Amino acid sequence: MQIAAQIAGILALIFSVLSFQLRTKQQILITQMICVVLFVVHFLLLYFSGKNDALTGAALNAVSLIRNTVFLVAEKEQAPPKVRLFLTVFFCLVIIAAGIFTWNSIISLLFIVSMLLNAVAMSMKEPQKVRIFILLSAPFAFVYDLLNGSIGGVINEAFTAVSSAVALFRYRKK
Repeated sequence: MQIAAQIAGILALIFSVLSFQLRTKQQILITQMICVVLFVVHFLLLYFSGKNDALTGAALNAVSLIRNTVFLVAEKEQAPPKVRLFLTVFFCLVIIAAGIFTWNSIISLLFIVSMLLNAVAMSMKEPQKVRIFILLSAPFAFVYDLLNGSIGGVINEAFTAVSSAVALFRYRKK
């Protein structure tokens, strides 16, 4: 089960790195959704392999899949700022509730903070702001992944930080 978990994590890593090199928020969200499904599987397999804190990772990744889908629809429908704010607050509350429900130890808090920053990122309209918040969330998820034995997750967060920084530079306003 451990090998299958790591394979799912590596596949998720590939989609994650790709997403930060895309130009539009819609492209980023769709590619991230594929990544998230793979990370849900990854963390569930880690959980069933004895990593009790990995359940928080699976649950919060599942929440983020729903969140990304909702924000993708909101983007297509050009939701007004008040709706986007409501959705951000709503998903932050869901993340906190899911984090409490799956809490195993203080390690869970690392991923809760990371996913809260990601929720704010997904509420942003501009891809550069999305990248900034994703970059801010990476260290929290990195430590969480390291402590849960998530090889794909650790590499993903390192690449996420580097990839986001590169994309911030590439797409900066000149």
